[in-house]
Amino acid sequence: MLPNRMFILFWIITSEVAAAWIAPRHSANNPSGAKRPFSVRASTVNSNTSEPQSRVLILGGTGLVGRHVVDLLDRQNIPFVATSTQGRDGTTALDLTDADASQKLLEICETNEISAIVSTVGSIFSERDYEINLASGRTAAAAFDSEFDKDGGAVPRYIFIGNSQRVRNVCNIISTLKDYARGKEEAENFIQETFAEKCCIIKPTFIYGGREFSISPPRLPTGLGEIIEAVLGLYPIQATSEALPDILGVTLEAPVNVESVAGAIVNLATGLCDDSSLDTREDIIMAASQRPAIGPANQSPETEKRRDELKTILSNHALDHTPDENFSMLEELERLKPTTTRPTDDSSLNGRWDFCFDVEPDVGTGFIKDLFDGNGPAWLKKIVDFQGVHMEIENKQTDIRLVVSVAVFKKDVSVILKTSLSPAQSNPDGTMFMEKFEGIELNGFLLPYPNAWKRSRYLEFSYLDEGFAIARGSGGEPHFLLRGEL
Repeated sequence: MLPNRMFILFWIITSEVAAAWIAPRHSANNPSGAKRPFSVRASTVNSNTSEPQSRVLILGGTGLVGRHVVDLLDRQNIPFVATSTQGRDGTTALDLTDADASQKLLEICETNEISAIVSTVGSIFSERDYEINLASGRTAAAAFDSEFDKDGGAVPRYIFIGNSQRVRNVCNIISTLKDYARGKEEAENFIQETFAEKCCIIKPTFIYGGREFSISPPRLPTGLGEIIEAVLGLYPIQATSEALPDILGVTLEAPVNVESVAGAIVNLATGLCDDSSLDTREDIIMAASQRPAIGPANQSPETEKRRDELKTILSNHALDHTPDENFSMLEELERLKPTTTRPTDDSSLNGRWDFCFDVEPDVGTGFIKDLFDGNGPAWLKKIVDFQGVHMEIENKQTDIRLVVSVAVFKKDVSVILKTSLSPAQSNPDGTMFMEKFEGIELNGFLLPYPNAWKRSRYLEFSYLDEGFAIARGSGGEPHFLLRGEL
């Protein structure tokens, strides 16, 4: 038996490796502190459809979330109109609490042929919390009432940022937050009654991002938020959070990056997602990671040549390129996938796959790579020698073994994380799985774990051929995998 302190060390190692595979991914090469967007690309929006391009209205375009939505729409060349109460920073002035706000809202939508409305409006710790938080729902309901529908008007899609039920439960027992929660809840009711299946309520716990830290309104900068998200997103913390009463458990809920929220909003507004509710952080992250359907590329000699070129660069020369360049090449390779790729039905997905850590863009994976390359702290090297990590897919694409090989005090030890796979229900392209945690083995011994850890997350194999694969975990960003030998 290993001493307790060594078991703890193994738990830290295992959690870090697991986080590198299933936790949300954030770019380490962005000095602004914002996560690299990984949803719709400007060059591909509506490129293969005759449908008119989306036109988006952002209510609250100068707030934390609103600014990121505006920036993402702008980068993707999607037409939009942004409003703010005072009309700051080039936005259109619109105070949703004014008596004539519904008429102004309707005029903006009709004049600009708006196809989707996004409300990022919110107020907390102010005397007008209830009034402001209610306004976006009540005003929209007044503008697009039953009479508007009878007149043949096209009701736009409505996307609203609400709260998770757990956050709302806590707010309702704290006097200074009751008006905030009541306004949000009543706004949701208005929106759901008016827009029905054409609305989506996004329900985060806490949104972080940007550069600033503040108490009112609550703000966490990107760097600190990413650390907190990575720690609180681990299985042990999640299980503990779920077991605690709401007022305690909500403090251990992992926050979500504002870039993920903005990505989800844009994909909802442009029709890449049609969810009526995003209830969890994982739901938000996966909605943000959706991309336009990548049809099989024309299998011309030029296509095959470019595909081989990309695979050679990514597998052998990734260090000669920046993380962003590698990221772009991965996305290009996805667009050039072979014509018959349906990983959920393809037995070639089975076998051993080695992680190409040189391609990974985030800090956590870079840390693991340094340890495997012998570049970790000297004192740790004397205790633990990291030898490798790979993935084995077995039993007709239904089981995954994530194998971590290390030597502890020069004795070989194997840590195996087990997950199961099943095709996702909404899976027209045959690329999306649900991955469920099934256990951890240490040198053949199954370690105890709470049942709460047996949760499912999305796993997409967006590219597959005889020697290479690209997998996107619940964070949406790609992992480049090389075929290995068992």
